[in-house]
Amino acid sequence: MKQRIITAIIMGTILIPALFVPALMPILEIILFIFLICACFEMLNMYDKKHEINFWIKLLSTLFTILLYFSIVDSYKVIYSGVNSSLICRFLALFPYELNLYMVLVVVFIVLMLLSLVIKDFEIEDCGRIFLMMIYLSVTFGAFTILRSYGVRFIIYMILITAFTDIFALVFGLKFGKHKMAPQISPKKTWEGAIGGSCVATIVGVVFLITYKYFSPAFHDGNTIEFFTGVFSVSYVYSEKIHIKIFMVILTILMSVCGQIGDLVASKFKRYFGIKDYSNIFPGHGGILDRFDSSLFASATFVALIQVIAVVFPFLDSAL
Repeated sequence: MKQRIITAIIMGTILIPALFVPALMPILEIILFIFLICACFEMLNMYDKKHEINFWIKLLSTLFTILLYFSIVDSYKVIYSGVNSSLICRFLALFPYELNLYMVLVVVFIVLMLLSLVIKDFEIEDCGRIFLMMIYLSVTFGAFTILRSYGVRFIIYMILITAFTDIFALVFGLKFGKHKMAPQISPKKTWEGAIGGSCVATIVGVVFLITYKYFSPAFHDGNTIEFFTGVFSVSYVYSEKIHIKIFMVILTILMSVCGQIGDLVASKFKRYFGIKDYSNIFPGHGGILDRFDSSLFASATFVALIQVIAVVFPFLDSAL
């Protein structure tokens, strides 16, 4: 327990300023880049439990994952101007050719298929596992980077939801848990804990969304804004055509549920490959994917929801 607390203090000392201070955004991206590389080797070493993979294929897979991560972050710069502040986007702007996401996916697919033909011990199922790793890590880490580029409020909101969901799922599970949610994947998780955690997280998340305008000047150079300003049609959301509080509740519940799904997905991987932790990078906490599984999965869901909402709300606005 002492080791776990010391590690948490060190992590917080480094990550909290990088997350919440805008001037430190480049440092956060460097940290995320390092975490991404570590997460690649965590998953690849996990795959070795079933079938050992050649080191050079691991290295190539990691490079392809980085390339996909870059292309995902870069693809959002044309949608939201805030992403232009991304260190990755500024770095890629130095090159004369645009890093097209579809092109990168095609190249990755073709190379993996060719490797399965020319390398004796590299089977089709290895291709599938590595491709899954590339998509899983590039999408989740890319989404987290994009959220931070949108604004620190999105990261605060997401962390509040995932943290309160995890904490109170444990509290309610220990106190009232009788019905196992996924005994084959995570025996300690119960439906009572999951529902209790989501209820508490929903209350906290909705309160944050409603009250954000009152402390928003601290994050916006003294300007007061609503939480969803700059994301989609604020005039529609805050009009009488939709009850904003109902929308906030639904959004927060979805985020809480998706965070728990992310935790179960990470546990499913570990259970299938017979490991306790992905690594021991954080003593007492495990690896990158042990510590940030819920936040990474919730980030991907959040970015997807933002895109859906940005399309649907203006459409409904014109239809009504």
